[in-house]
Amino acid sequence: MMVIPHACVNAAAGRLMKRPAAALATGVAGHALLDLVPHKDVSAHKAEGLLAGIMLGIIGTSCGFRSAAFWCAVGGVLPDLEHVLPWTSPARGRRRWFPTHSRRRHSLPLPGRRDFRVGLLTQGAISVAALAFTSTRCRK
Repeated sequence: MMVIPHACVNAAAGRLMKRPAAALATGVAGHALLDLVPHKDVSAHKAEGLLAGIMLGIIGTSCGFRSAAFWCAVGGVLPDLEHVLPWTSPARGRRRWFPTHSRRRHSLPLPGRRDFRVGLLTQGAISVAALAFTSTRCRK
């Protein structure tokens, strides 16, 4: 669960939108699309929660807390809340509800390159670029 790319990439997409409600829904859809890309994950829930809050704070102060960029970023991180909720914990015999959080749909392998995964460094670089694009181009 790498929340930072979900926040940053969706904020960049949301910057291109006008309506916050539509941006929120687009962020949720963007989360699903990013989950499909084969990638490495980190499970550091407390640290990621803090970093997600920081990212959303940066986006909100750069673009405005009512902006489409902010709400698209919020939509991008919302589905990952179920990773920390006790009633969606597979360890407790519960199932996750977001479609791309199942093992069958998460981080799909590429045909002919089943071992390929987007690494953490690449995810970080993409996140920084998306955040720079978002924060330098936003107008409150």
